[in-house]
Parts: sequence; C-alpha cells; structure tokens
Amino acid sequence: MKKFLSIILAVIMTASLLVLSACGGEEAAEKPAVGVQNGTTGYFYMAGDASWGFDGFDNVKVNGYENGGLAMADLKAGNIDYVVIDGDVARELVAGNEGTKMIEIPLTTESYGVAVDKAQPELLADINKVLAEKAADIKAIFDKYADVNDDNAAAWEGATIPKVEIDDSKDQLVLATNAAFAPFEFKVGADFAGIDMEIGKLIADALGKELVIVDMEFDSITTALGKNGIDIGLAAMTINPAREKVVSFSTAYYTDAYQVVVCKADDTTFDACKTTEELVAKMKELGK
Repeated sequence: MKKFLSIILAVIMTASLLVLSACGGEEAAEKPAVGVQNGTTGYFYMAGDASWGFDGFDNVKVNGYENGGLAMADLKAGNIDYVVIDGDVARELVAGNEGTKMIEIPLTTESYGVAVDKAQPELLADINKVLAEKAADIKAIFDKYADVNDDNAAAWEGATIPKVEIDDSKDQLVLATNAAFAPFEFKVGADFAGIDMEIGKLIADALGKELVIVDMEFDSITTALGKNGIDIGLAAMTINPAREKVVSFSTAYYTDAYQVVVCKADDTTFDACKTTEELVAKMKELGK
C-alpha cells in the first residue's frame, strides 16, 4: 500500500512541476545574459550601484569578463545575449566581429580623467596644465588608435612603451592601469600601447619623469594610488562622485564616452528604439 501511495504522489508531483513550468513557475526560463567588463561603468550600470546612481536591471543576468573581446566571443558563441560596453570599444569590436552590431543609442554619458593620488595636489595641477597645453597632441593620439580593438591589438605595429621597474632612486611617474581595454590600453608582448598609455607618456615627458606602468585589475586601481609608489591611474576611467571620494581627478581628457548595447546582427529587439529612454525601457522588458 505504501509503495502504491508513493507512486501516486510521484505522479502528482511530476504533473505539478509540469504545470509550474508551463506557467513560468519554478522551472521558468533563465534570464537573458548581458556581458560586461568587470569594474567598469558598464558593470555598475547593469548590476546597479547606489553610489553611481545606477538602479541596475534585475531582469537580466550580468556576466563579468576580463575584457570586451572575451564578452564578444561569448556573444557570438551564443553563451550570452548582449554586451554593454564603452561606445568606442564597441565600435571597434563590432568592426572586427562579423555578425554583430552596435545599437547607436547611448545608455550613459561620461567623461574620462586621470586619477591622481589625493596626497599629491601639486602633481594634479601639473597634469591639468599638461592636458590643457597638449590638447592637439591628445587628439592626434586618439586618431592614431581609431581602428584598434581587443581582437587586433596584439598585432599592433606602432610605437610601444617598454615595461620599466619602479626604482626609488629615479624620478619616475608610476601609472596604474588595466591593460585589457583596447584601444585605450593593451599589451604587445611585455610592452604597453594604447590611447591612455601614450597620454601617460606625454604627461611623464612633459614633467621630465620616467614613466613606469603597473598592470592590475581595473577595480583595484583607485585604491592602489598612494601605495607602493603609484601616483596616477589611467584606464579609461569615468569621473564620478564615488571615485572622487578616493582619488582626485584631472580635468577630462575625453568627454564623449558612453555605454552602448551590442548584439547579434539579426537581433531586432532594439531596432525600433530612437532614444535612451526607449532603449532602457526595452531592456527592462528583457526576459519578461
């Protein structure tokens, strides 16, 4: 009798699970997945962060990656549904990845600045002076890297900045970065290249200092300043109040930064969107 009752209960439970699945219950479909680079504005925008003023999106699964190239690879492989990343980086990634497209509507508006150790106000003033005086040179640096992305950066044949060790006996400017965000910063062998790296070299040369670049995780950069000889951070870093509590920021050297959505070329989800508000509203509907 007990065995017979167990069989009946098993049948009832199986039927209940099937009903729940059909109604979107316990076996509901998995949330759409969005790829972002760890520690970046795109990450905080999607995951949500009160200090940034971002509510986030609880209707999607946020997958973090070391760089945009890895996120794009997972998008093409079908492992994630979308990528949210810096517009300039997205543009180059899409150019190098057939079958993908960038939705040309900004999710955010941002400015990039040089992060400076708060204990060095004189250095901050010197950097601001260099940025103002070298505006034309900085524009030329941006133009030089117009076609570079995470997929082709390793084949860069232009100038690179050699790896140099910190030496307290020398007059050095020690720069922290995360060299995995082409065209702003990337590695060619053991050397460094990219927009931010060349801006760092421009600043160091103007100040008569030897440039030392220290590669680390992006979200460790602001807390690293002022420690182990590190003076500044240059890593396509958005100026915002949360970071300004920890570091000082230079005047912006780039003011047209923004986050965008990248998807497969045949994905029509956002095609009818014309404004940021419409795009955000559509994102909040994903998976529902």
